[in-house]
Parts: sequence; structure tokens; C-alpha cells
Amino acid sequence: MARITSRRRPIALLVFSALGALVVSGCADPTPSTGEKTASASAKAESAITTSWGNKPVDSVAALVPAEFKSTPIKNAIYNNFPPQEFLEGNTLIGIQPDIALALSEVMGVKLQNMSVGSFDSLIPGTTSGRYDMSSADFGVTADRLKQVDFVTEFKIGTAFAVKKGSGIEIDKATDLCGHSVGVQSGSYFIDQIKGANKECTTAGLKPIDLKTYPDDGARILAITNGRIEVTATTEDALGYTIKSQNVPIELQKFVYAPIEQAIVIPDGSKLGPAVQAAMKEIVTNGTYTKILQKWGAETLAYDSPDDVLYLTDPSQTPKS
Repeated sequence: MARITSRRRPIALLVFSALGALVVSGCADPTPSTGEKTASASAKAESAITTSWGNKPVDSVAALVPAEFKSTPIKNAIYNNFPPQEFLEGNTLIGIQPDIALALSEVMGVKLQNMSVGSFDSLIPGTTSGRYDMSSADFGVTADRLKQVDFVTEFKIGTAFAVKKGSGIEIDKATDLCGHSVGVQSGSYFIDQIKGANKECTTAGLKPIDLKTYPDDGARILAITNGRIEVTATTEDALGYTIKSQNVPIELQKFVYAPIEQAIVIPDGSKLGPAVQAAMKEIVTNGTYTKILQKWGAETLAYDSPDDVLYLTDPSQTPKS
């Protein structure tokens, strides 16, 4: 399995400038309109949009794709505000998740329609209701979620923490969170992570963690910078990206809590699941997966083997941290 528990420093990531409006689709042609062709060459060079990873359809993978998707695009919901995993350049989704989705569509030999969604906690309900065929949005695998949906795993990430510069707060272990206010994104698995850490506070006879939830990354970062919370928590890669790219006055802490598998959501019992797993194994094997993580400065997350890609369908399969 991927080994990341020792990665305790901010990730050096590139800052990408936004271009004009582009079609939001994993297989769309992102050629600028006539008015946008006047953009400078330097701005174009900084674009993070990838339109192809150069993969050809793989017969053994394509054979697993349900017949309905041979002629109809797969509707893939992606949260649009969680860099470097998924965010917008103009109107185009970019990041680790859109790039992986594009590579998967290539080896499956299908068209994929990436759908930009502004509310993370609407993604699983939208997938279970049939509005979306899948969702690539860096979901942490939990037993509760496995009661609703299936998962194809992508990599393992721990929960990282940051405090405001000058606060004097240091987080070196879970109990260092006790008695502090901690902000996380609503609908995220970080709620479960903080509740798990809070049990350690109870066992140690310490004050509980004051858990606060926010609708998006920006609101949570604003809350810590203006003093409404003392600690902010999210994935290692996302927090490192925020600190590096936004130059916010917060400090990444050494402690990383309970690394957990991150995965693509598939509707419960969907025949699409085996095809997505086979496609993930293929891009791990052919090197595209590593190229994508390298592009976003997150190569230390990479699986060592295609055998690490799991297809999870039942709460009893919840991977151990």
C-alpha cells in the first residue's frame, strides 16, 4: 500500500493562473474562443488544463464498461473548490481528480462529462439518486459511506492541521487538539476524523474538541485567519497547496492523523464499478497515474502497485488506517 505517514512537510505546488471560460467536460475541446485567442503566450503556458494523457482504449477494460455508456457520456460529478484535488480554471475543472477522470475515460474508451458541483455534501446524494453516474471528488472511505455507495480507491491521505501564525498552538498528537476549536468542511470525512480524535480527549480526561463546519475551503481559511477557529483541518495536499499558493498566515503542523483511503464514488451495485477499477489499475501500470500526481506535486501519495487499487462495496471492507 502507499506509504505516506512520514510525509509531514508542506508540498511544493505550482500556482496556476485562470484563463477564460472553457467547456466543462473531460472529453471537451478546450480551444479558446476567438476573443480569448488574444491571451498572452505566457498565460497560456501557465494553464493547468490537460486535454489528453495519450492513452488508447484497452480492450480488456473497455469490455467491462456497461453497454449504456458505449454511446452516452458518463456523468461524473466533481466538487469545484478543493485544490489541488479539484478546482476551476475559468469554467474548466482542473486538478488531480479531473486529470485522473480523463485518463480513466481514455483507457475505458468512453466519453466522460465532468459536472462542476459547488456543494460537496450534495455529491453522494446526487450519485445515489441517479443524477450522476459516478463522482470523482477525493472521498475518504468510511463505513457509513459504504452503506450508501461503492468505492474505487485512488491513494491514501492523512488529515493535516494548521494554526494561525503567532498563536502558540502546536499540534504534535491527537490530544493536542483537545480544548481547541477545529474547522472542517461540511459533509467531509474530516468530521469523523475529528470525532475519532475527540475520543482520545475523553479517554485522557481533557476538554473536548469544539468542532466547527464550513461550506467550503475559503470559508474555513477565512475563519482561522480572523480568529473564529483556532485550528483548520483538511488533507495534507490541500493544506500544503493553500499555504503555498495563497500565502495565508497559517502554519502547517507536524502531526498527521489517521491516513485513510481516498476514492471515486460509484452507485451501490453499479456495473460501472469493475470498469473503473480496471481502468485505475491500467493507469497505475502504464505510468499515467504517477504523471498526474507529479503534475500536482503529490507524487508521494502514489500507490506502489496496481494491486493497491481496491473496489469496495460493503462496510466490512473499510480499510484500516
